[in-house]
Amino acid sequence: MGLVLGVEGDGGHSHAVLTDASGTLLGLGANDDSSDWDQNGIAAAASALRSCVTEALSAAGSEAALVEASVFALAGVDFPVDERRLAGIPEAIGLRGRCRIVNDAYAALRAGTDRPFGVAIVAGTGSVVAGRNRRGDEYRSLGLGRLYGDFGSETDVSEVAISAVAEAFTGRGPQTALTELMCQAADAPTVVDLLDGTVRGRVDTTRFAPLVRRAAAEGDAVARGLLARAGGALGGTAVHVVRTLEMDRTAFDVVLAREMFDAGSDDLVEALEACVRPVAPDARLEKLGMPAVVGSALMALDLAGHAPAPTARSSLADGIASVFTTRATE
Repeated sequence: MGLVLGVEGDGGHSHAVLTDASGTLLGLGANDDSSDWDQNGIAAAASALRSCVTEALSAAGSEAALVEASVFALAGVDFPVDERRLAGIPEAIGLRGRCRIVNDAYAALRAGTDRPFGVAIVAGTGSVVAGRNRRGDEYRSLGLGRLYGDFGSETDVSEVAISAVAEAFTGRGPQTALTELMCQAADAPTVVDLLDGTVRGRVDTTRFAPLVRRAAAEGDAVARGLLARAGGALGGTAVHVVRTLEMDRTAFDVVLAREMFDAGSDDLVEALEACVRPVAPDARLEKLGMPAVVGSALMALDLAGHAPAPTARSSLADGIASVFTTRATE
């Protein structure tokens, strides 16, 4: 029958999609449970994944034993040992076909382009840059934060925004609209209260990136500079991935995924593109506009050796959106 399963999950959701060999949506499973084993442990991740996979199979009137290939694209899959740690989950669900367990950045990459190769820049709570070339070789940054060479996430931008507000307060840096915006968001009467709250742990230091994008969109020079700094860092990492995979003379899509590319990110994108364009002049930047689980399903089709219909990516996205819309109105 040619059934394939695509699964994608992170710290805030777990999604599963079952398709036939052409890429037609047969079943969808979704929940808001974390499937990031590094965040909540393997048992919790396994429970979230089993739930969404079982739901997808049930919606299609099928069973795990009939799935010939599956791809699990998950946050927290950072090293080969992580793949081995999680290998028991598909087996416990009853999947017996070919299976890959990969970092969730690869799902974003495959979901964002009609080609099976390209580069994905994922910048949400954390950031990672992943690439796959025409030969199928894969390479990515560690995606483990500033300490390990990654910069440009919402967490990073939020923290440097606090630094900028502190420098404005002490006079070491220019004044910025971020001071008032962040004080309001933290319910802090003064900047002293804001800084005291962040340093004493009463104020979440990772929450301010949306305010940076807002201030930048309104013309604040400091906020614009912070976004440009993040874009330059992400672009520099993307260039390293491109060169490592020898993609500099290839036309490919650069998929931009997650919250840092939401409205107000123009300065970030411009700085990113300024890094990438001289190295890969034929690259095209594309914002991911569909659930990343679409990429997991397409990767599962690739793994099974099926050639999905040319419209599979868009039709899968439309089908998933329709299911989510129906559920929201029930």
